[in-house]
Amino acid sequence: MNARLALAAAPLAALLVAAPSIGLAANLVKVGDTGSVSVYVDKNSIRRTGTQARAALEWRYAKGIESPDKPGQMYRMERQVQISNCDNKSWAVSEGTQYSDERGVDPVGSYKHDESMLPYTVAPARTIRDTVVTFVCQATPPAKKS
Repeated sequence: MNARLALAAAPLAALLVAAPSIGLAANLVKVGDTGSVSVYVDKNSIRRTGTQARAALEWRYAKGIESPDKPGQMYRMERQVQISNCDNKSWAVSEGTQYSDERGVDPVGSYKHDESMLPYTVAPARTIRDTVVTFVCQATPPAKKS
């Protein structure tokens, strides 16, 4: 392979390797926008078990946010797995990855919590978290009892 062809193929190869992490198969739906952040839910990721619904979220920030774990490190997007309790409208984040760019290509930090010890927080009415919990819970009706 000549050098010119190798250089042309490099971006495509990088995209194919990163494809699972950038959500090419995702069905992102914008569910909220505050001006400083837009929130998207991947409808294909929503799973409901009993009163809980799990979904993949993307938080896209208009300006960089300082990472709580890495002072001075800024991020523009965060992908999270949120678990919502549809009975009491509470939520918890089980894991997430922060990215320095708005496309979610350059990770700057990540975290994962033990799901058996997650602290759930009630989503205050008319907040963006309330909007997310409502959307996720309404997108997946509870299983019918037989």
